[in-house]
Amino acid sequence: MEIFHLKNFLFDETIHQHNYHDNHPVISLPFLPQIPYNPSMTITTDLLNWYDRNKRVFAFRGTRDPYRIWISEIMLQQTRTETAEGYFIRFIDLFPDVFALAGVPEQQVLKAWEGLGYYSRARNLHKTARIIAEQGGQFPRTAAELQALPGIGPYTAAAIASIAYGEPVPAMDGNLNRVLSRLYLIEEDIGIPSVRRRLYELGRNLMPVPRAGDMNQALMDLGATVCLPGTPDCAACPLTAHCRAYREGEPEALPVLPRKKPPKDVPMAVVLLRHNGRIFVARRSEALLNGLYVFYLLENHDTPSDIQKNLKARGIHPISLAQIGQARHIFTHRVWHMRVYLADVQSDDTPCEGLWVDAVEMDALPFPTAMKTAKEMAINLL
Repeated sequence: MEIFHLKNFLFDETIHQHNYHDNHPVISLPFLPQIPYNPSMTITTDLLNWYDRNKRVFAFRGTRDPYRIWISEIMLQQTRTETAEGYFIRFIDLFPDVFALAGVPEQQVLKAWEGLGYYSRARNLHKTARIIAEQGGQFPRTAAELQALPGIGPYTAAAIASIAYGEPVPAMDGNLNRVLSRLYLIEEDIGIPSVRRRLYELGRNLMPVPRAGDMNQALMDLGATVCLPGTPDCAACPLTAHCRAYREGEPEALPVLPRKKPPKDVPMAVVLLRHNGRIFVARRSEALLNGLYVFYLLENHDTPSDIQKNLKARGIHPISLAQIGQARHIFTHRVWHMRVYLADVQSDDTPCEGLWVDAVEMDALPFPTAMKTAKEMAINLL
C-alpha cells in the first residue's frame, strides 16, 4: 500500500492552491474547497487584526447609534479629532437625541457650534434633525438614502451606513484616498473623476461583512497614525507586504493631489460702533457665515477715510475713529486681513439691520471664529 504525505497548503500572491505531486500521483482532496486566492481578503484580515490591537479610543466611537455617528462625522469634517471630541461631548449633553436637536431654534445650535467653523454644517444638522424627527426619529439605513438629507455627502453617508448598519461601502476621505493610492500604486491625479471611481471600487473590495464599519475606521486610523502625508511610518504599517508604493520605494510621493488655487487676500475693516455702553452687531445673511453675528464689516475698504465715507453715507457720524488692533482669518478660498476700529457714535442709528448689545448679551450670541479677536476687544471696551 502506497503512503502519501500531505504537505502544508500555502497561499501567496501568485499561487492559488497547491496540489502535492512530489513524484507521486496527484491526490484529489474533495474535503478541501477550491478557494481562489483573494488578495483583498488578506489585506482586510491583516488590517483588522492591526486595528483590533491599535484602534484609537474616542468618546464618539464604540456605538452603533446613527445619531451620534452622524454628529461626530459632521464635526470631524475640516476639524482636528481632538478638537471635535470635546465639542461632541458638549453637543451630546445639550442635544442627546435627534428630537432634542430638532426642538431648539437654529441660533441655539449655532451657539453650541461656535468656534468649530464651517457653520453651514450646523445649519444642515438642524435641518436634517427636523426632517428625521418628523419621520419618527428613524435614520435611513443605506448610504444612498442618507445622501438625500441636507449636509450628508458620500463620505458621511458611507460612514453612518457602514458603522451603524454594516453596509459594505467605503467612507472615502483623505485618509482612505492616501492609503489606497499607496497600496495600489495609483499615480494619477485623484481629483480626476475616473480615478476617484477607481479608488472607490478598490475601497469597496476591501469592505468585509459584517465588519465594514470597523474596516472604514481601520483605514482612517492607519492614515491618521501610520500612513501619514509626506513621510509615512512604513516600519509600523501592517500592510507593507501588500503595498505597491512601498515596494517601488516612493510612498511619500502619493497620492497625486489636484492643484489648489491660492486663497484670495481680502482687506477688511471691522468697525466696533459704540454708543451709550453698547456695541452694534448684525446677523449675517450672506452665504459666508450666514446666520452668525458680526460687527460692522467693510470688505475691500479698510482705511479710516473709507470708513468715514461709508458711515456718513448711512447717516452715521462718528465722534472718534481709531484703529485698535488687527487680525487674520483663513477661509477655504479667501483670507480676511482685518483692521479693527473703534468708532464712538452720536446716536443709536444703525448702518444696517442689527442690535445694540452689552457684554453679557454679546456673549450669548453665536459669533464666528473670524470675529474672535474683535469680540474680545469689544467685551473689554464695555
